[in-house]
Amino acid sequence: MTYKRLISFDFDDTLFHTPKPEEGEKIWKEKTGTDWPYSGWWGRPESIDPEIFNIPLNQWVYKKYLEAVSDPENYVILATGRLKKKEGMSSHIQTILNQHNLSFDEIHLNWGGDTYHFKTKLFEEKIEELGVHEFVMYDDRQEHLVKFEEWAEEHHVQVTVVDVVNKKETIF
Repeated sequence: MTYKRLISFDFDDTLFHTPKPEEGEKIWKEKTGTDWPYSGWWGRPESIDPEIFNIPLNQWVYKKYLEAVSDPENYVILATGRLKKKEGMSSHIQTILNQHNLSFDEIHLNWGGDTYHFKTKLFEEKIEELGVHEFVMYDDRQEHLVKFEEWAEEHHVQVTVVDVVNKKETIF
């Protein structure tokens, strides 16, 4: 199969409204009766435990997802900075996707290190492997979006960076 474009969706605060630490720790205490037992949040699979948290879709991004998967010329992936090496992370993400009937051609969790570097390396590998002419990425982190825009200018494919917070698309 030949694809025209690669489309990537981020997980936290892009495709899903996942709980942030302050709100999440309150919900954890309400549901479990105990204080949050860990020092970190984003690296813990418990922070997206589908038995504890209701994790709703971002409806604006969901519509973009539906458009993306409806076109057979698109190869659609999920790329998240959440760590693959954390036991339970992949299964919690898959459960949440299943709850909302979402499926992707591939799901990628961070193999370790900086999220921005993980994603740019992954995107470069997939663009090369698939031979696509266009790349579209949906993300929410403002500090990363600026760097993704700089990264986009260095590549030979058309890159669209979608800032889901401001609902703004920039084409390079």
